[in-house]
Amino acid sequence: MNPIPSLLMVTWNRREYFERTMANLLADPSDFRLHIWDNGSEDGVREIISDLTDPRIVARHYHSTNAGQFAAWHWFLDNCRTDIGGKLDDDILGPQSWMKNFSEMLVAEPRFGLLGAWVYLPTEWDETLAQHKILQLNEHRIFQNGWVAGCIFVGRIQLLRRYSSTDGETWGTPLKQMDITRAGFISGYPLPIAFAENLDDPRSPHCRMNRPGGWDQFAAYSARMRKFAGPKEYGEWIAADARTILTTPIKAQIQQSFPSPLQLLRQKLARGAAKLKAIGTT
Repeated sequence: MNPIPSLLMVTWNRREYFERTMANLLADPSDFRLHIWDNGSEDGVREIISDLTDPRIVARHYHSTNAGQFAAWHWFLDNCRTDIGGKLDDDILGPQSWMKNFSEMLVAEPRFGLLGAWVYLPTEWDETLAQHKILQLNEHRIFQNGWVAGCIFVGRIQLLRRYSSTDGETWGTPLKQMDITRAGFISGYPLPIAFAENLDDPRSPHCRMNRPGGWDQFAAYSARMRKFAGPKEYGEWIAADARTILTTPIKAQIQQSFPSPLQLLRQKLARGAAKLKAIGTT
C-alpha cells in the first residue's frame, strides 16, 4: 500500500518564509495533497498562492481576516479526502520524503498516533538522553513523546477528527495531543530522527526576529504569548524545551496534563501560600 498524506498549510503575511518553505516542499518528489489557507495576507502571499501550478495543491482558501488556526484546521478536516492528514507550517523546512515515510509507518503500525519531525537544532537531539523513551514496534523505532510539534506531523485522519478541539478557544493547532497519548496511542519522532529547520527559531540564520526592529515587527506568536523579552531569551527557552522533551517520562507528561484531584488541591494550596508570602513582603 502506498498511502497519500494530505497536509494543511496556514499562512499570514510571511512571504519570505512562505516562498522558502513552498520551494522546499514542492521539490519533494513524494505524492501528497496540499490544502493552503491564507489568513488575509497583504504582502504578496496571496498572489504567489494563486500562481502555484503543482497538481498536488488541491485546495486554496483566501480568508478575509486573520482567523488563526482553528477555522483553517476544521476546514482542512472537512475537505480532506485521504486516510492520512497532517500539518506543515509556512516556516518549516521538512526533510525530503518525511511525509511519505511517516505515512507508511502509520499504515504498518496501528498503535502509532502522531508522527513528527524534530524542529529543534540537530545538536539538541541526544539519543543517549532519549533512550528511556525509545520503543521498538516491529521493525520501527520511535522516540515516544506525549506530543509532537504542531508545525510538522501526520496522523490518521480518523484520529485527527476524533481528537480535535471544537470549542474554538485554543491557540495553535486545535488538536488534543495528550488525549491521544492517554488513549494508548504512541506519538513521537521516528528513528533515525528526521530533522526539520524552523525558520522562525532565533537560532536559524533565516529568522526575521534577529533583524533590527524584527522582534517588534516579526516576533513569533508563541514568543508573544509567553512574553519573552527578545530573541535570545526565546531561543534559550526553545533549547530548554528540547531537553525537557528528552528527559521527561511519558507517565510524568500524562500526570502533568491530567492532574489527580489530590494534585490539583496541592497546586491550589501552593498558589495560596505564594500569594500570602507575596502579601507579607509588601
